[in-house]
Amino acid sequence: MPGIGIIANPHSKLNKRSPGELSRLQEIIGQKGIFTQTETLQHLDETICRYRDLKLPIFALNGGDGTISQTLTRIIRLFGSQPLPHIALLRGGTMNLIAAQLKIKGQPIEVLSRLLAQLEKNQEPKSTKLTTMKIGEVYGFLYADQSSTAILEEFYRNKNGHIEAGLLFVRLAKSFLVRGSLIRNIIQEHQLSAEFRPHGRIEQAVLGCFAGTISKLPLGFAFLPFANKKPGYFQTTVVTCKAERLLWNLPLLMLQQKEGRAVGKHNFSCQQALLRYAKGVRYTIDGEIYENPDGEVLIETGPEISFLSI
Repeated sequence: MPGIGIIANPHSKLNKRSPGELSRLQEIIGQKGIFTQTETLQHLDETICRYRDLKLPIFALNGGDGTISQTLTRIIRLFGSQPLPHIALLRGGTMNLIAAQLKIKGQPIEVLSRLLAQLEKNQEPKSTKLTTMKIGEVYGFLYADQSSTAILEEFYRNKNGHIEAGLLFVRLAKSFLVRGSLIRNIIQEHQLSAEFRPHGRIEQAVLGCFAGTISKLPLGFAFLPFANKKPGYFQTTVVTCKAERLLWNLPLLMLQQKEGRAVGKHNFSCQQALLRYAKGVRYTIDGEIYENPDGEVLIETGPEISFLSI
């Protein structure tokens, strides 16, 4: 059986709610692999280096989307020119967008049990490759700016999960209809000057910019339908409709699936996007929030990651 190194984030929201889940994972892996709870970023780096030096072919990650992008960023950096390991996602997060893209279902214990069962039968699991995006020094799969970040912060203020995400959407829709303070504070135009290479450019006030190599947003909306269609490319979508028209344009924004200009948005398939914001920017990468007061964000195609289909 190939060696498996599990990296578990005890601080992820699901693991905090179910601390016994981590002990159970450790029991299941037993002598078939190595289990490590990483308490700090330094501990995470040490664990990756240890697994790398042991030449473990499979790294299994237990945590949310932010944990995955943070761990992959360090794996890519610490492996350097060495071949990257296969990645198995055990889920363990709140939204699990990357796992959903790969159609991985179930709780971490179920996913790990399926993986071990395949390996015990000498069945090499099939794999799916996803291209990463390099955003500054972070590697991830989904970027969103400004208004999306404000929505995410509102989401994090309360208990979160798919039900709470749906309730927040209802609150936003109600606030839109009555022009309430919630929608006014969250959905705001901002000036964007952007170049999308190999072709494309925008310089105007927009409501938001999204980029990704995974297609689905929270609640399962396939907002970036050609995100992973072309190897080495990612999709960028810029929402250009006016704030007062956003709710009415939402069906078209979600359903129009073509490159180029469409009602209320522009879609680009690109290898690089240089985004310049007039007054700094707050943005999210796979659910983690970042801030750049200089207002310039460079998104480039990163390396491919081989994810096991479990």
